[in-house]
Amino acid sequence: MWTWAEFLADQVVRLVGLDAARGLGAALHFFVYDLLKVVVLVAGVAFLMALVRGALPHDKLRAKLEGRGGRLLGYPAAALFGALTPFCSCSSVPIFLGFVQARFPIGVAFAFLITSPLVNEIAVALMAATFGWKLALAYAAAGVGLGITGGLALSALGAERWLVPGATAPADEDDEPLPHGFKARVVDAADTSWYILRKIFPWLIAALLLGAGLHGFVPDDFFERLFAGRGSWTVPLAALVGLPLYVSANATIPLLEAFVAKGVPLGTALAFLLSAVGVSFPELVLLRSVMTLRLIVAFAAVVLVGTTAIGWLFNALHFMTLR
Repeated sequence: MWTWAEFLADQVVRLVGLDAARGLGAALHFFVYDLLKVVVLVAGVAFLMALVRGALPHDKLRAKLEGRGGRLLGYPAAALFGALTPFCSCSSVPIFLGFVQARFPIGVAFAFLITSPLVNEIAVALMAATFGWKLALAYAAAGVGLGITGGLALSALGAERWLVPGATAPADEDDEPLPHGFKARVVDAADTSWYILRKIFPWLIAALLLGAGLHGFVPDDFFERLFAGRGSWTVPLAALVGLPLYVSANATIPLLEAFVAKGVPLGTALAFLLSAVGVSFPELVLLRSVMTLRLIVAFAAVVLVGTTAIGWLFNALHFMTLR
């Protein structure tokens, strides 16, 4: 799907005379490729979400979700929706912004944001092919469970009060007439998409520069040496060290297999990679456009605690299968 972005990134690296496989060339390739990919995804997803939001009675949907029964259904529905959307952490941000701007319950929005990058059908299939269906289903259930519990935890903390001013739509916006006709909704969606892209673009550049530096200059075997061994302390360490990285869920399973082959316990490797997938610095930098620092810390802490618990669980399951 992203062959054109890969081709353009290759051409840029070749034009400046660098090697795309290592060092500065690898960093530049990562930056160009992900910039093209994420800009297209952010603009496209923001446009589609704005188009859908303009056609739906989101005030009525929000009213249903704010009730006790609606919240009970809303959290698993948002988490499952996240599991069915093949987005990385940065690409999930526009949908999260759409939920926030429509003033949906903040916990429901976070249930989607947490689950979306962690679980998708491709990653589950790869997990099954590599480690078996039992562990693959446990992985999917753990990711969805983390989204639900994380959303509930952040809702209990009152996360709404830690959004930046203007992150949500004004309370009286629902009284304004929605654009009539498909053409008017398309124009409105395009304006919304452009507004979101402009708002997060400086943060996007900063995030990709950070990711490119880590991608190009961190030695390949650094993490394998760091996490080898069965000590329980390696799991929270792995989750914490994974935070600065930016990895797609589909790339985690081959990396998991490589880590396990090098002697890293499965749960430890999974905690590291889920942290990189679910709460990477690039994603946090993007979220800074709508979240205060306090909410960013709370969100990261919830996901890191969750990925640590998943790591311990998978270590126990994996060690049981080796007996």
